[in-house]
Amino acid sequence: MKKLLSVLSLTVLNAGYMSSVKAESLPFTLSGHVRVNYGHQDWQLPEFRDGFEFESFKLGVAGSSDKFSYKAEYRWYENTDFDTIRFADVTYHYDEQTEITAGITQTPFGLQPFGSNNFWFSVNYYLGFEDDYDAGVKINHQRGDWDFQAAYFMNDEYNDAAEFGRYSFDVADDGEYRNKEDGQYNVRANYTGRFIRGATTEMGLSYQYGSILNIDTLDDGHMSAYAAHLRHTQGDIKVELQYINYEYDLAVPEGQLDDRIALSSFTFPFLAAADGETYSANLVYSVPYKFDEIESVTCYSEYSVAEGEDSSGKNSSQWINGCSFGWNKLFVYVDSIQGRNMWFSGGPGIGLDLGGRQETTHRLNINLGIYF
Repeated sequence: MKKLLSVLSLTVLNAGYMSSVKAESLPFTLSGHVRVNYGHQDWQLPEFRDGFEFESFKLGVAGSSDKFSYKAEYRWYENTDFDTIRFADVTYHYDEQTEITAGITQTPFGLQPFGSNNFWFSVNYYLGFEDDYDAGVKINHQRGDWDFQAAYFMNDEYNDAAEFGRYSFDVADDGEYRNKEDGQYNVRANYTGRFIRGATTEMGLSYQYGSILNIDTLDDGHMSAYAAHLRHTQGDIKVELQYINYEYDLAVPEGQLDDRIALSSFTFPFLAAADGETYSANLVYSVPYKFDEIESVTCYSEYSVAEGEDSSGKNSSQWINGCSFGWNKLFVYVDSIQGRNMWFSGGPGIGLDLGGRQETTHRLNINLGIYF
């Protein structure tokens, strides 16, 4: 808390200083948010089901010089008491079609930049396949209606599998299942077509292959994943569909189960199926009206499920219905989240039969943020 207060104080002081400087004289732009959150979790004891808390503070910077641009974002989460980098990269714009980015940057996989529209994301985020950032280099080339990306990542953003306080979900060392990301290749192709007047349709394929080092045996296993995605936007309606298949072939110590892998983020490790597939489907409606000071109203119904492929597998699912909207200087998410055998929704893991709470749970989540 003291660390966060000191950061907020410095931010306010700097904002006061920079307000006296003409914006056009600054070599960069600052952005960020301050958010609070209300949550109701029906699986908790009655005394602990409801809570209203300060959720997070974000500070971002972006700028450009000649053929280079850069951006970075850092976050402080008070409700889970940690701070973390989200991304920090530099891009060289070779020409109008090609650019090269290096640093902690987004992995090119599946629907981009997000595979969901709600505050809580889809099951793919918790498996490391949505809004994921690692340390490496990628190239992006656009040709007509095609967008091609290829990347190599040396490791996760911290190069420390035992560091659980992070934004992206990565392979973890939880003390028993001890693995780390040790080099990863990504390729992605996306085509944007206009098959219907007034509508756009994105279709794409992604592939990911990486080495997974076991910290006990010091031997390399590997992982592979592929995805097919579609995003169709017609007027105020958007439909998003995605399929992902993934597999971890782990070099575990003798006698240890290899049908599961530890992942972590937001200070917590958990177990997920080492071999599985996911399905996600989103229906989104942008309300074409403004109600006094309420604007940018978007409502959605988004369902995603992870299926473990081994005998120990058990489906994990998440169904989110809600709306987001701008209200004066606030941006608000109101989400009803139904989870089943789902991590972060009261479940013990993802895609595994681990016992414990596996019935359907419900969370009401209301997030209010001031963005600048």
